[in-house]
Amino acid sequence: MVSPSPTPDAGPASHATPLLVCEHISKRFGVTQALDDVSVSFLPGEVHALMGENGAGKSTLGKVISGLHRQDSGVVSIDGRTLTPGSIDDSFDAGIRIVHQELAQCPNLTVAENLCLHDMPRSRLGLVDRRAMRDRAARLLSGLEPGIDVEAPLGSLAPGRRQIVQIASSLEEQHRGGDAARRPARVIVLDEPTSSLSVSEVDRLLGIVRELASTGLTMLYVSHRMGEIFQVCDRVTVLRDGKFVATSRVADIDEATLIEQMIGRRITHAAKREPVESEGRRPTLRVRGLSSPGKLEGVSLDVMPGEIVGLGGLVGSGRSELLDAVFGIDRRAQGEIIIEGASIGTGAERAMIRAGVGYVPEDRKTQGLFFDLGVDENLLMPIMPTLATAGVRGLGRERAAATERIREFQVKTASPKSPPGSLSGGNQQKLLIARWMTHDTRVLLLDEPTRGIDVGTKAEVYRLICQAADRGVAVLVVTSEMPELLALSDRILVMCSGRISGELRGKEMTQANILKLATVDSR
Repeated sequence: MVSPSPTPDAGPASHATPLLVCEHISKRFGVTQALDDVSVSFLPGEVHALMGENGAGKSTLGKVISGLHRQDSGVVSIDGRTLTPGSIDDSFDAGIRIVHQELAQCPNLTVAENLCLHDMPRSRLGLVDRRAMRDRAARLLSGLEPGIDVEAPLGSLAPGRRQIVQIASSLEEQHRGGDAARRPARVIVLDEPTSSLSVSEVDRLLGIVRELASTGLTMLYVSHRMGEIFQVCDRVTVLRDGKFVATSRVADIDEATLIEQMIGRRITHAAKREPVESEGRRPTLRVRGLSSPGKLEGVSLDVMPGEIVGLGGLVGSGRSELLDAVFGIDRRAQGEIIIEGASIGTGAERAMIRAGVGYVPEDRKTQGLFFDLGVDENLLMPIMPTLATAGVRGLGRERAAATERIREFQVKTASPKSPPGSLSGGNQQKLLIARWMTHDTRVLLLDEPTRGIDVGTKAEVYRLICQAADRGVAVLVVTSEMPELLALSDRILVMCSGRISGELRGKEMTQANILKLATVDSR
């Protein structure tokens, strides 16, 4: 079984001969220099973190190593053999696998079908051998998570188990034609593997990563989560603006130094905000008896002007579903929502926007941004009618407003007309938050506002959230990161099984109390 308590200090000695070597790697995308003369080596049997701000070049380096990107210059070699630049097949033949942040799977197919999609076992008649497929899938999962039902639809699995299935797929020893030439995995690149997982799923996955390294696999671990780096990694390499900064043993570096290497400066943490005085004041947001079949049951809450209320709870507790229902996305929700004394019906997101409610959803790619429009139109979408004259768009006013917003929120973009897909993840997130940071916003609903962004951008997002609250905006925020929940919130409501199971204030706001309420249903 996989050890639940990784011990990174037990990793390989730093004087071991490198298995994978990158020498003087450079890669440019248009005007963007993604990698600039980067050299780094990786040891057999180690978990090696790649860290840096969004756009630092971490994922690009991983894709160069795996052959998804062809570098402009430089050499990647494994065990002394130079890999063909930009050749997925050559990297795969050499034993290099990549597990992407966005899972590349077919949720409508079974686990076994997903694990065998690229190489379906065939009978002598040429038909799919389903028994062999099931046996192969069970073998691949036996050392990782033997409890997974290989005949279950992949979409029925929790996110953590789906991630484990994808890792299992990377371990497959492929067979080429009839010669049974084996190509076992030797290097696995994990790109933000825990960004969508619960606390227990993260612990399980980290144990698996550590166990795979103990078998001699080299694990390249790309993550923004500082705690995971110190828990599971042996060494860490930092990139900044596409350039190599340093490689260190994790045991020899602290968090403050690592952050300084990543962003080039020390981050000073803002003092904890004083709780908002509520006596004699009317709530900006009132929710009464909000229910939705299978999701929410009788949720009621208030958020005062200038207050940041955190929503704690486990994945699936109803936190995101609550924000969907408040904003009007959930058409089946029933209950009463009151904005500054005015009652607004459920399932009416346009009315919510007119009332000054802004919503930053968890998944910016599928729910938040319009990738076929420019940065400027994404920024101005909620206020475009106010910039128009007699129904005709005011392009000059839009241009001025977008330019001012881009400057104010420090969104790094080549042009206001650039598509959001050309921005780093952190700048996409700032773009989405900036969309709702208008003087007309009264309520801000934030679902995992710092998911997948680096520590420097996180500090900037925290500043923007607190700045909005200081202007009197009522903020309701969902986050799965405990330190973030505790640092941002004036008050915490904890959810369990679609209900609010408790409220925490002041010294009551601790991780232990949050977890206790998150796992004990109030019914």
